[in-house]
Formats: sequence, C-alpha cells, structure tokens
Amino acid sequence: MLRKVMIPSKENSTVHIPAEFYGMEVEILVFPFYNGKANPNGDNINDIFAKHLYSFNNFKFDRDEANNYE
Repeated sequence: MLRKVMIPSKENSTVHIPAEFYGMEVEILVFPFYNGKANPNGDNINDIFAKHLYSFNNFKFDRDEANNYE
C-alpha cells in the first residue's frame, strides 16, 4: 500500500509508484485534506452514526418463532 499526502503546486503532479505494483491494477484517489482531515467539518464518522447504533447484546434469536408463519 502506498499513501502520499502532498500539496500540488500545479495541475500535473508526479507520484512514484513502487516496483512491486508494476503490472498490477491500482486505484488512485485524489481528494482535499483540511488540517490533516479529509472532512473539513471535522466530523468523525463514529460520532455521526453513534445515535443510530443499537446493541444486540441481549438479543436471543428463536428460529422456530421466526419460521412459524401460522
């Protein structure tokens, strides 16, 4: 894996590809970074979805009840 954070000074920039990636299909993503974060609002993905989480710790699955259609 290769990860490079850079500040391009022009439209075209060059990134060195390691030899072990030659002949392989690779994916290149370009997106803005703001103060070390990809999200300018500073929202953490865990904080965003925390209110939608549900604990299944005490959940008991009853296969007979689930398959009883009568």
